[in-house]
Amino acid sequence: MKGTSESLSTWVKEVAKRVPKNIQKHCLFCPPACYLSLTSDLFKKYEVEILLGSQNLDSDNNKPLTGGISASMLSDLGCKFVIVGHSERRLFFKEDEEILSSKIYSALKNGLRVIYCVGETKEEKDCGKSKEKILEQLKILKDLKKDLILIAYEPVWAIGTGQSAEKKDINEMHELIKISLSDSNTIDEVYVAYGGSLDVNNSESILGSDYVDGLLIGGASLDANKFCNIAQRS
Repeated sequence: MKGTSESLSTWVKEVAKRVPKNIQKHCLFCPPACYLSLTSDLFKKYEVEILLGSQNLDSDNNKPLTGGISASMLSDLGCKFVIVGHSERRLFFKEDEEILSSKIYSALKNGLRVIYCVGETKEEKDCGKSKEKILEQLKILKDLKKDLILIAYEPVWAIGTGQSAEKKDINEMHELIKISLSDSNTIDEVYVAYGGSLDVNNSESILGSDYVDGLLIGGASLDANKFCNIAQRS
């Protein structure tokens, strides 16, 4: 819940100028819903090839929902992805697995790919329940096509704290996610990105892991210079 029309325009112009198109094609930008149309127009104006996504959606429940955002609306605006299950949605909006599952099905039904966030709290980590929590959150994906869903591992205790997870812990959790969702003897079909206090100093090292397929950049992405530096090093 950040940004203005002016700051968004400045961001897009900076990224268009500094990030090569061959790197842009591997990037996804998810602005607040009220700026999706503006972002789409700016991408066309500056010939940016970054994909467009949404931070949230509401499930198709055939009920009038003032202020709601449906998957079909997002698709109409040019979105290719949508984030589901972010820890802030789980915590502040009490979105449980039933709600998240309905959101995922709505997204997939309307041609959107899903970035599904999982992660444990500090209390769960300290109690040794990190793996148990992640596996519990992954259960709703059991019968879904894995190529339409990307997993974002975001340890809740690391988000916005400046404290990123240790690389060995990231590798362990990413491997766990890949193995648990794999439908065959290979884990290459499951894509997992890491998020949580990413910055220019640690992004390259984390992305260099054999089990990390991408980065979900939060606060650092608000600064065009920081984002460009991370993208160029990736």
